[in-house]
Parts: sequence; structure tokens; C-alpha cells
Amino acid sequence: MACWSTRWRWNVKSGGDRDDVPRWGISRAPQGRDPGRGGRCAMRSGWRRRATVSRIARRAPESGLHSAMPARSDPMALAAPDRDDARARAVAAAMDIVAGHGLAALSVRDLAAAIGKSTTVIFNLFQAKAGVVGAMVEAAMEEDLAFHDAFLSQVDGLVLDQRTMVDITARYVLARAEPSARFARIWEEVLIDPEAAQAAREPLARWLAMRRSKLGGLLARDARLERLGAVYLPYLLMEELYAAALARRLDYELLLRESLEGLIAMAFGEPSGGEAKVARWFTGALVLPEPPSKRYAPGSVKMRLLDIAADQILERGIGAVTNRTVTQTAGVSTSTILYHFADMRSFLAEAIWHSVFREIPDYLDTRNPRDRERPADLQGLAALLAPTLRPGASEDPGDAGFYVKYARLIAQICLIARRDAAFENMAMLLRGPEGGGTYARREAVWPPAFDMTRLSAMRFAIWIKGSALLSAALPETETQGAEARLGAAALALVPTTV
Repeated sequence: MACWSTRWRWNVKSGGDRDDVPRWGISRAPQGRDPGRGGRCAMRSGWRRRATVSRIARRAPESGLHSAMPARSDPMALAAPDRDDARARAVAAAMDIVAGHGLAALSVRDLAAAIGKSTTVIFNLFQAKAGVVGAMVEAAMEEDLAFHDAFLSQVDGLVLDQRTMVDITARYVLARAEPSARFARIWEEVLIDPEAAQAAREPLARWLAMRRSKLGGLLARDARLERLGAVYLPYLLMEELYAAALARRLDYELLLRESLEGLIAMAFGEPSGGEAKVARWFTGALVLPEPPSKRYAPGSVKMRLLDIAADQILERGIGAVTNRTVTQTAGVSTSTILYHFADMRSFLAEAIWHSVFREIPDYLDTRNPRDRERPADLQGLAALLAPTLRPGASEDPGDAGFYVKYARLIAQICLIARRDAAFENMAMLLRGPEGGGTYARREAVWPPAFDMTRLSAMRFAIWIKGSALLSAALPETETQGAEARLGAAALALVPTTV
């Protein structure tokens, strides 16, 4: 895979701020500054030589460049067999780092240490950090393809009745959350990072095509299941993100199976899908935190800081929020956050909840509902919801639709929760009441022809978030015909009265 020309995020290992770090590029260090020291992302003094080698490597075929260069011209040069071995080990190590700690944790320095080589070797092997990620994505593609082949071969020839299909789908989701499925973490990290997704457009498209083909082949084994063809993959994408954080929880698995039972029941002509017993039990005992806007005075320093942090979260992700980025934007000292909040972690949690509550459209907001004219038909419903799937321009990510921002935020929380238990309950608080707003506002949003049940609200809410992630990651293809897809999904997921 060719090296991506866009920028890449350097990891920050120490306590310094990340604000001056270019997210997708290798920038020259200030002279004499060591990489990583004080949280800066400079490179060692050998940068210029390595960059020169990298430029030469991009102009010449790899085999010609390195076979023609004698070892003495570069003490870090590797013979072909050693080079292949080092490259394979580096890719495997990169996948382990990203699967365990996230895409932001991938640094050339740590990668070199993981395989016992210098950073020079990494640059000679991949030319740039983006080359590492490109190779890692291709390896994830191979592993994911092998996963699908092995998984589906276990039920080859099996008659797919309703119960069996629920079991297969639940096992599929949970299997992709297991630690051994590191390839799934790679794709999830790339999918939800706007810059990574833009850089990886072509492999992302191939990955989605592969999954659609494999899962479509499963559904094609029963004509009734083909009805789910348009909604199955987006639904699973979002559910897999929840599972990444919650697969070990019994309450989550019960919710997962209940929602899948309703999904598969629609295909088999039983639109009710049973009662939402688990969902009602969970939400009945649920106490959501009060929105910060209800606890802090409008215009107060606390709300100003939280608004700034929420803007950064929704536009650039949770990782964009630092003490320095927030306080500089607010024009206050770096001690201000710690003066008003217990610590940075508490402030970040408040900012995340503020982001969740702040962006809800008025027609879905159960706290302060504002009724508008109810859509009369499917076309009106699709026109109402289509703007929520708007991907937003790269130069103005804040212009993205509600479900694009909301789905990305939930996805980030889920991936953080996988490696930070403190976020697990937050992820469960978001998954448990899925579709609650859609159900509560069904008579204001959904045409009279639809019989919106609690289970159908849950499955539609999960599907539309998965669809929003795809729209944002691949806007050229996934946003085309958004209203038609919304209409098809509504008919596939929500029972009608006629």
C-alpha cells in the first residue's frame, strides 16, 4: 500500500501538552530537542538523514534502492530476509499496540523498541509512520477475512431458522470483541477517527465490501433474511463497538440478545419481536446524570470551559481535549480547570456528558420537547432524519449531523472503556436505554403508518448510528441516496400498521 500523504498523530508519553503536535505528519523538531521529552514530538538529530533516505525511497522502487545500497552506506540497512522478518514483526507489534491502547498510542519510538530495532530501521522499512499504519491495515484485512471464512464455515449448510440466526449473530458480535480479534480494534479505530478514515478510504471501502459480501452470503441462504441486507452491517458495526467495551457484562449480553431477537423476528414476519423486558428493566432502574447545563449557571466559567471542551470533542474527538487547548481557547490560566473541577479526569467526564446532551435535536429531546408537524409519510420521515447523517466537511467537522457526532462520541467512549474501566459504566449508560428518545418521541417524529415499539426503537437507533459512522468515513459512497436508505431501513426495522 502506498504511503498516505496526510498527517499522522504522534504519541505523547509524558505529562506535556499535545496541542502543538501535528496530528498527521512528521514535522521537524526544534533543533536539539529530544523526542518525547516534556511531551514534545520532536525527532532525534538524525532526522534529516532519515528524511533524505525516505525521500529517495519514495522516488525509487524499494527493491532497487535497498539492493543497490551497500550495507556500509547505512549501518541500519537490513538484508532482504532480515528486512522481511523485521517488517512482519513491526506490523504485528503495531497491531498489538493499537488493539491494546488505541491509534493515538502508536509511536515510531515505541514500535522500534517493541521489535528491538532503532527508529531508523522503522523509517527504512516504512518510509513514514503512515506507511506503518498502511501495512497494519492490510494485515488487519487479511486477519478479518480469515475470521469470516473460519466463522461462517462452522455453520455451512445449516438451516437458518429464527433462533439459530439470533445465536449466530450474537456469537459473531461477541467473538469480534475478544482479545484475539485485534483486527476488529484496528478497523474500529480507523473508522471513527476522521483523519485516519480519510487517509484509509480505499482499504476501508475494500473492508466494507468484504464484510458485505460475507454477511450477504449468510443472509442469502434464506429469502426471508435477505430483507435485512441493507441494515445488517451498519447495525452490527455499532453493536460491535458497544461489545468492545461491554462484552464481559451479563446485562449487556441480555440486551444484545433481546435486540437481536427483535431484529431477526422482523425478517421472519414477526414484527413485534416479543417484549422489551430487559430494556425496560434496565431503564427502569437507570439514573442518568443530570446535564451540566442544569447544574451550572449559563455563562459561568464552568459552562464556558465545558462548552469549549464539548466543541473540541465533537469536532476532533475526546483525545483533542487537554488542559492547554481548553484554557487557551477560554483565555484563562491553566490552573482554572483544576480550580473549578476536582481533576482533569472529572472535567473530561463532565465534558463528555455535556456533549451527549447538548447536541440532541429538539424533536428527539425528551427533556425539553418541541413538537413540530408530524411527518405524514415515509418520505417526510426520511427528509427529517437525513440531515442527521450529514458527514461534515474536513475543514468544518462541527457541521456534521447529529448522529454522526453522537455515534463517533459513543464509539470513542466504548474504545476508551475497553482499556479504562472507569468509562465502562458510561458506555453501559448509553447502550442500555438505546432508542429511548426515539420511542418517547415516536408520535412527534414517526408517521402514523408505523407502529413504533420499544424494541423497534432500539434497533433503529443502533442502525442509524452505524449508518452515520459509515456516512462520515466514506462520504463519497455512503451518503448517496441517504433518504432512500433511511426509508428502506425504517421498513426493515419498524413494523407498520397497514
